[in-house]
Amino acid sequence: MDLVEKVKNWLVDEGIYKDRIPDDTAKVHFLAEIPPNSQQMIDIIFPKNREDMIIIGSGIKLADEHYKALMTLKKEKREEILWEMRFTLLFLETGFQILPSAEDPQIFNFTREIYADGLNKNLFMDAIKQVHRCKLYVVWMMQKLFGKVKSENYMYR
Repeated sequence: MDLVEKVKNWLVDEGIYKDRIPDDTAKVHFLAEIPPNSQQMIDIIFPKNREDMIIIGSGIKLADEHYKALMTLKKEKREEILWEMRFTLLFLETGFQILPSAEDPQIFNFTREIYADGLNKNLFMDAIKQVHRCKLYVVWMMQKLFGKVKSENYMYR
């Protein structure tokens, strides 16, 4: 069984396989829904230029209410919060980007690369769960600071 088929089977077995989507930059691009029926998607990408790698990625756009509350804080307080978040995320195996910038944090993207030579189901599922936990971290940090908002106010992907 080839690697793509094995990964798809793992996603199906765990009840999180959602779809295969067209992607010109990928050999194969799957969507998984974590947790099931949550509308929160994670991308599983087999890049064309890297036969030995799988990229697991997802992102979250801050809810407008949280973004506005964060941006109305004094600059020093906002920077303190964002540095704390960056330092926390820095030591995880999942990489991250804050877009468009750390000074204007609208979107948090998370990626985890796994190499085929060390791949097993346990490592693969742990990587998916870690990407998901990174998104939860952002949401929960904003909720702790500014209160809850409806989950649909966050844009997941």
